[in-house]
Order: sequence, then C-alpha cells, then structure tokens
Amino acid sequence: MTPRHRPLTRQFLLMGAVGMALLAAALAQVLTGFMQSRLLARDAALSQDFVQSVADTQRVVPTFRRGSLADDAGFQEFLAHISAMPDVLRINVYTQERRVLWSSRPELIGRQFGANHELDEALSGQLVAHWAGDHQNKAEHLLMAPSRSGFVENYLPVKDTPTGQVVGVIELYRQPTALTQTIAEGERRLWLGAALGGTLLFGLLSLFVLRIERDLRAQQARLVDAEALAMMGEIAASVAHSIRNPLSSIRSSAELQLALGSDAPMAPQTIMREADRIEALVRALLTYGSEHTTSLGRCDVATALEATEARFAPDLKTQGKPFVCEWPDELGEVDMDPVLMAQVLASLMSNAAEASSAGQTITLYARRQGSLVRIVVADQGSGIASHHQAQAGRPFFTTKAQGLGMGLPLARRAAERAGGTLQLESEPGAGCSAILTLPVLPSESPKPSPSATPLAPTP
Repeated sequence: MTPRHRPLTRQFLLMGAVGMALLAAALAQVLTGFMQSRLLARDAALSQDFVQSVADTQRVVPTFRRGSLADDAGFQEFLAHISAMPDVLRINVYTQERRVLWSSRPELIGRQFGANHELDEALSGQLVAHWAGDHQNKAEHLLMAPSRSGFVENYLPVKDTPTGQVVGVIELYRQPTALTQTIAEGERRLWLGAALGGTLLFGLLSLFVLRIERDLRAQQARLVDAEALAMMGEIAASVAHSIRNPLSSIRSSAELQLALGSDAPMAPQTIMREADRIEALVRALLTYGSEHTTSLGRCDVATALEATEARFAPDLKTQGKPFVCEWPDELGEVDMDPVLMAQVLASLMSNAAEASSAGQTITLYARRQGSLVRIVVADQGSGIASHHQAQAGRPFFTTKAQGLGMGLPLARRAAERAGGTLQLESEPGAGCSAILTLPVLPSESPKPSPSATPLAPTP
C-alpha cells in the first residue's frame, strides 16, 4: 500500500468508528425508549386493572355519573383503596365533564382545567402513561413538589363494565422506585450491549479493511510485475523490429559478394557496423532487464534527435532525399527509456523515408511548448490513403509488402506510457506528418550512466 493510500485507510477506519458509534447510540436510544414505554404501559395496565376492580366492587359508577360525592360511603372506600397504592404522590378523579370530582389536594376539587389531550385520550377509553418532568408543568401540577427524576403520570379510565362506557378518569402521579430501578438497569444493559456490539462490528470491519488492504498490496505488486513484463515485451518487440534492417543489410552485402565472385572487394566495414548495431541493441535489452539498473526512464530529447540525424543523414543523402533538421540545443528530458526513444524516432523516420521518393524533402524538427516538447517528422510522399487513415497505427496493419505493422503501434504505446501522444496528419498526395508530443521532466543533476546514453536508432 502506497503512502497515498494509507491516509485513505485511516480515514475509512475513523469514519467507520464514528459511524458504528452513532449507530450503536441510535440503536440504544431507540431500544431504551421502547423498553421504557412498554414497562410504563405494563405498570399502568396493572394499575388500571386494580382501579377497575375496586370500582366494580364498590359500585362507584352512579357517583361518577351524578358528579357529586354526597357522603357516598362506597366511593370513599374506593378512594381509600386507591390512596393506599404504593408510591402515589397525588390522585385526581375526573368526571366525564373534565371536572375534578375529588383530589388528594383539596384545593383542586371542583376545578376544571384547560386543554389536556392526555385526559381527552383517557376519556375516550385509552390508557395513558408517561414520564412527566418539572419542565412539563400543567395547571393540574399545582403545588406538586419538585423532583429531580420526575414522576410517572397515569390516566386510568374507569368504565361501566356492562356497557363498556367510560364514566370517569383517575389521574395518578407516582414515583415507582422499583420500576425506576428496573428501567435504569435495563438502560445500562442496553447501552452496554450497544457499545459491545458496536465494538465488535468495528473490529470485524477493521479486519475486513485490513484484509482488503493486504489484498490490494499484493494486487499492486502483481500489477507492477505485469507492467515490468509489458515494458520488457515492448522493448523486445522494438529490438526485434529494428534487427530486421541491419540483418537485411548484412544479407545484401553477402549476396553482393556472392554475385561478384571471389575477386570482388569485401565489405567488412558494412558487415561490422551492422553487426555492432545488433549487438548494441541486444546489450541494451539485457541492461534494461537488469534489476540493478538505476538510470532508465530519462532521455535527453536533443541528444536523441542528434543521434537520429547522424544515423539517417548518410542514407537519405545517398538516396537523393533532402533531409532538414531543426531544433534548439535545450529541449529537456522526457520520461522514456533512451532505447525506446531511439526506436520511436527510428520508426517515424523509416516510415517517412519509405514513403518518399528521390527529391522529396524529409523534415525532422522539434520545439519546446511550455511543459511539453513537440517533435515532428514530415515527408512529402504520397500520404496515407483515405480508406487507410482509420486503420493507420493499428497493430499488424501495414501497406508494405514486407512490413510487420508494429512500428507505429509500438511508437504510440511508448508515447502514451510516457504521458504523451503520437498523432498522424496526412492528406492523400500531400505527404504525412507524425507529431510526437511528450511532457518534459523537471531538471535534475546529471548522473552519468552507460545505459543513459541513447543508442543510434535503426530504421
């Protein structure tokens, strides 16, 4: 994993930890609220069953309908049983008209308070139970002692059992110690479980991310190996493409010697020169494949152009083809192996030479354009036929009788690998221009190395 990827992994784990914490907190909050509401509802249901049972036993329904106590002994007994319920802070008894029929605070008896949707729900037959704090003060909370933990407010409908009609509501304010302790213990366990669950999920996520990171590191190593193999194949293909020309020269010299007979002068210089070129290419290939090579990947453009001029100028002069070269002394360095650079220029020059006839000019020039260097090889040949322009540069496509169709594809691939482009501009009968554009590398102190010296290109 590269240094650039490590911050991303840390950020992912950090975001995962935050996400897991938020999820665990939200889950604990939801479960806590659910548990609290269910326990309160269950406690209120038990209280309602008790109140309704006492109401049926004491036959207090007529008193609720009448709306007056009138020394009703049964109702007094009913109130005594309710007041004996544990943890009760206050009791309010409402009639159907929402008036306080009786209260443990005499100041409230006979009063009728404003809007109270909880009382309305209870009068419609619903059981209401919730925590009430000091911040939820209502008119009926008058003279209630302040409490840090609040209290439970229950609205218990009292029904006429035969008809099921609600005849009144008992409002209880309670501080159930056992219930409060149970809820608190449940909340602690829920939060602990959520924390442990979140920690476990984060641990599993971390293991998964680290496993992916390890796999990505291995995959990256395989990609680097594949990239190296692809580059080696590209070098080998370039060398194989270039070896064919000196071999042809050697064979031609041998055939000429054979045709002229034993009395003809030998051509040892030609044979030695071409053989040396083959040996140099093979040596460069072996040097490139060495693990200890440290100076590959930078090529001085002006030096490569000078080597190309030196190689092609004599042959083009012999063929009667004018050769114009023009570039400044300083063009910078590009991110391309010198061998590849020589082969790219050789492929472009060979194509221009083969497309030109005697008397037609071949031009090689270069210009620096900001952070780019632009190299152009132009000829005045017949150009590329219109029906071939779409296929020009594709692997194995060639119009030459003995061509392999690999020169331009290899040159284009090398240019793209260096971050540049190779384009062909041609009109039938008006020649062709190959435009090679490459980004210039930042300058650095020169480090002499035998493998950094460009080799003489081959056509």
